[in-house]
Amino acid sequence: MLDRWMVGAAFAPEGDGMGDGGDAGAAPVGGVQPESLMFPSEAAPAEGEASSPEGEAPETDAPNPADEVPEDGRYDFDLPEGMAMDEKLAEAMQPVLKDIGLTRGQAQALAGALAAHRQAEASAGAHEWADIQTGWIASAKKDQEIGGARWDASVATAQGALARFGTPGLRTFLTESGGGNHPEVIRFMARVGSAIAEDRPESGGAGAGRPVDAAHLLFPSDKPKG
Repeated sequence: MLDRWMVGAAFAPEGDGMGDGGDAGAAPVGGVQPESLMFPSEAAPAEGEASSPEGEAPETDAPNPADEVPEDGRYDFDLPEGMAMDEKLAEAMQPVLKDIGLTRGQAQALAGALAAHRQAEASAGAHEWADIQTGWIASAKKDQEIGGARWDASVATAQGALARFGTPGLRTFLTESGGGNHPEVIRFMARVGSAIAEDRPESGGAGAGRPVDAAHLLFPSDKPKG
């Protein structure tokens, strides 16, 4: 009943029998001011409830590690898929990053920007290299010795020489590096293939299929015995 009475007092009009107008500003029974009842959020904390000192911010959640400067100077970088961190460069840069006060988040942003730049450079370089090889092939096709009407035969002859004398490692190198597309490489292999075809005896005729003495291969001036 006391609470209800205090609420009524806070909104009671003048001359309602609760006292004359001069008593309107007096504190109700129990010392509770009307403002406390009208605005409960501003009420004093209950007994046993701690209150924050004036001007002090309330406690917040734990700080974000990305906003901290690592005490040990060790930064972990998250790079795009397919890219690897240069460990030696990271070891050299981490003390510098700590000395200038970069947080983990700032260091990651810097690493991300550098990674994006390297990716753009690599993409541009790949396109440029592809254009160079395309130019080589176009030049080879116009070459008077291996190009024009001789192009298909030159390529077949070059491939035959590579298949006979080239190693798997050489083939891999020429394929991955793109060097096999250079006009002079094609010319060289085509000439080797043509020389092999010219030195190869025609099938049929006397002595066809007869084994050749190894000594004759080493010393061509000697005739096969027997």
